[in-house]
Amino acid sequence: MQIKVHRGTHQIGGCITEIKTAVARIIIDMGSELPRADKSESPPLNIEGVTKGKQDCDAVFITHYHGDHVGMFEAVLSGIPIYIGATAKQIYTVVQRTLKRKLDKGNPELVAGFETLEAGKPIIIKNIKITPYTVDHSAFDAYMLLIEADGKRILHTGDFRMHGARGRKMPAVFEKYAKDIDVLITEGTMLSRPNEKVLTEHELGRKAAELLRDNKNVFVLCSSTNIDTIAEFYSAAIANKKPFIVCESEFQLEILRIVTENSTSPFYNFSKQKIFTYGENLHDLMGKVGFCFIGRANYITQKALGAFPDNLLIYSMWSGYLDKTHAAFDEYKCGFIDKATAAGSQLMQLHTSGHATTEDIKKVCEITQAKTVVPIHCEGPENFRLLGINADIILLQDGESITV
Repeated sequence: MQIKVHRGTHQIGGCITEIKTAVARIIIDMGSELPRADKSESPPLNIEGVTKGKQDCDAVFITHYHGDHVGMFEAVLSGIPIYIGATAKQIYTVVQRTLKRKLDKGNPELVAGFETLEAGKPIIIKNIKITPYTVDHSAFDAYMLLIEADGKRILHTGDFRMHGARGRKMPAVFEKYAKDIDVLITEGTMLSRPNEKVLTEHELGRKAAELLRDNKNVFVLCSSTNIDTIAEFYSAAIANKKPFIVCESEFQLEILRIVTENSTSPFYNFSKQKIFTYGENLHDLMGKVGFCFIGRANYITQKALGAFPDNLLIYSMWSGYLDKTHAAFDEYKCGFIDKATAAGSQLMQLHTSGHATTEDIKKVCEITQAKTVVPIHCEGPENFRLLGINADIILLQDGESITV
């Protein structure tokens, strides 16, 4: 069996991994590269038999709906099935529908044709058995994949963590389903961010409740698909008897409806208190009791900020997007925030990572008893050799492969 990392060995995002036997070939994730500060784009990544030429691939598996793992889905040759979680499919359809409506860029019709996978239910592709298991991540309905073929066991973690809403269960999941692993293909995002403080999502939620208690008008800038963080702010708004407001019914509100319908957990029940969609008709209510407004860096949120300039603006995204020295610096987001603070907003950051800490990465390496570890989704893969784990650490370059 052969493992080839087409992209993602020395960068965060843009991940594409191939697993091939003598008779079957699958791809895990078809990610777009993250935006760069200089707005430059890398040349398209063409893979023979997958994105060009005669079809020579049996399936593509998407671990979750973030663009750096699924964004190249349109490049996949039309006869190749693409698998994703059932709820993730619904959410990503909304994302693509919104892109099509606003930017004429999305392809919700193609996403509608995706096949779905379910936790614990194996999918057989010729002589490869792929079993998905739910992981804790900032994306809802995210998976790791156990691949079994030729008498070997490979675990692809996708993006994962242990400090989110499902985090406490993760060690037991690895213990039960993912031991005796021959090759562990794992993300290492946080190994290059040693000084980043990592809160649990529930710690973030407690802080959010305090901030909503102490501040009347609260705006939150966060990803519309970061469901755990939105759920924490939703709970904080309920605890403080404040209206919970989103800026778009066809995007944010629709995603929360999908999550509510596809979860049995009270934590993900967004019907406990009415969620309002912003409009000037809400100004009287907002002015009387305050609010928690889940915004985006768009004109709707800009309009609301202008109507209530005396506010706390919570930035709940990765700090790198605001760092002018970082390759991922987002000039638009930074300008949006600068305009808000110039008009009176008080800015603070409250965020936690969607990725595993160094300690938790080491824990997974130990639990799985992996003989070989292949780092991906990592700017500093050499840092794996500092973890002190009893495994062969193989540092690949993009396009290189190993035989198991």
